[in-house]
Amino acid sequence: MANKHKQNSKIPQTYDTTISAAYVDEIRRKLRESSSKENAAQLRKSIKSDVDLYGVNHTDTHKIGLDCVRKLRSDGLAQTLHIADQLYQSHKHEEALIGAQLVGALSRLITASDFEKVSHWVDHVFSPQTADSLAISCYSACLAAKPSLVKTMREWARSENPYKRRTAIASFNPLVREGRFLTDALEVAEILMSDNDIDVQRGVGVMLLEATRLQPDRVITFLASWKDSLSSTIQSIATSKLRPDQKNQLREK
Repeated sequence: MANKHKQNSKIPQTYDTTISAAYVDEIRRKLRESSSKENAAQLRKSIKSDVDLYGVNHTDTHKIGLDCVRKLRSDGLAQTLHIADQLYQSHKHEEALIGAQLVGALSRLITASDFEKVSHWVDHVFSPQTADSLAISCYSACLAAKPSLVKTMREWARSENPYKRRTAIASFNPLVREGRFLTDALEVAEILMSDNDIDVQRGVGVMLLEATRLQPDRVITFLASWKDSLSSTIQSIATSKLRPDQKNQLREK
């Protein structure tokens, strides 16, 4: 209980706890009403890990989150962060996805100082899906606002938690897609290129795939430097959008 209080203290007291409780209760009620044992079985099979979940498919989970996003627009970022904080600490799969969705809708408002309020959420990721949603919706915006956080991403990439490692690399996806932060992203990728976890390999592959949209030559050169020990998973995903002539460049390097 003391630990939970310590985590909550990282969120600034500029929100209404009654409002947060009402939103969280509504989200949980809707998730319970939309859940089924069949969906729970399918989700566990797709996630491939024993996670705590309601059993709501991703489409319905997104709709529940979207309804909350619409209502929260006028309540501001601090209120949204507090609601998301409650959702992340529940360790429920669908609640974590909605938490990321809520923050993502206001990511344009995230500033450099906000990372301190949300950094502990990474310790509540427990699947590739929750890692990616948090990384893309929240931590990417934090990186854009405070580039020195690249150091933290390098630290996370060395974590014993594979989902924390995946979060580190996935945080660069929206940025490299726009042609930014690729040098930093490749530094983090270097740490993970020999990672044995398949979900981490897929995360690296997706980041490199996003980078090929605007900077394919740099990705090709990077992959060529790992040619003798390149994971087939990383290579398959990273090169999936390259033209045949670009793939030939990689073979020739």
